[in-house]
Amino acid sequence: MLKNTKSVIWSLFKKLDSALKFPNLKLNEIGIQLGFDMSSSLTSDLFSMQKRVGSNGIIYGIDPDISNINIAQKIISRQKLNIKLIHKAVFSHKGEVELALGENSGWNQLNNIPLDSTVKFTQSTVTVPMDSLDNIIEENEIDIARVSHVNITINGSEYFALLGMKKLLDSANNINLTIVAGRYDESGFIDDIPDYEMIMNFLNSLGYKYKFKRIHQLFWWGVITKLFLNRKWVFGKKNYGIIMASKGNKKLKWYQSFS
Repeated sequence: MLKNTKSVIWSLFKKLDSALKFPNLKLNEIGIQLGFDMSSSLTSDLFSMQKRVGSNGIIYGIDPDISNINIAQKIISRQKLNIKLIHKAVFSHKGEVELALGENSGWNQLNNIPLDSTVKFTQSTVTVPMDSLDNIIEENEIDIARVSHVNITINGSEYFALLGMKKLLDSANNINLTIVAGRYDESGFIDDIPDYEMIMNFLNSLGYKYKFKRIHQLFWWGVITKLFLNRKWVFGKKNYGIIMASKGNKKLKWYQSFS
C-alpha cells in the first residue's frame, strides 16, 4: 500500500513539474534542448517541451552521449513524436572534443573545460563531434523565427555554447532561455570568475532581460518541493542555480520550474 502511494505521489509530482516548465513555449513553435539525461528519474525535458509545441511543432535535442541519443530515439520512434536528435557537443566553435563519461550520464563533461571533482567519472572517454548552435541551426535549416525556447544544461559548457549562438540570440525576436549556471565546483568558474556573472554580462550586451536564482530560491523547487519532499540533494548542500532570460513577448513567469 505504502509503495503504491509513493508511486502515485511521484507520478503526480513529475506531471506537475513538467507542466511548470517552458510556460511560454506554444503550439507549432520550436524548442531546442542542449544536453539531456535519459538516466534521470524525472522525465527528460525533451518530452516536456514536445507536449508544449504539439504535433506541428518541433523539438531539437542535441547531446554528445550516443547512449542518451539511442534511448531517447527509441521512445521517440515508439510514440511517433516530432523530436529530432543530433549527436553533437555544443560549444563556441566547430571541431572534435573528448567527452569524459561519468558513472551517471548526467555527469558527462567535455574535457576542454575544468572537470567537476565532486562527481565520479569512469576511466572512459570518447571523441565526439563539436559545433556551435548557429552552425547546427544553419545545417538543419531550422527556422529561427519559430525558435521560442532554448534550454541549456551541459555541465559547465553553457557560457561557451552561448558564444556560439550569437546569431540566434540576435535574430530571434521572441525567445526564452533557461541556463544552468553557478555550480560551486570547478566547472562553475571561467578564469576564476563565476560563470553566471559571465553569462549575465553576455546576455546584457545583447539586450536580454534575465534573473539568476539558486534552486532553493525558486517557487516550485524552493517552496513546494521543500514543503512536500524535502529533497536533501537540493536543500542539504550548496547547489547550482538557473538563469532565466527573455526577449520580446516571452515574459518570464514567476512560477516557472527550473528547466
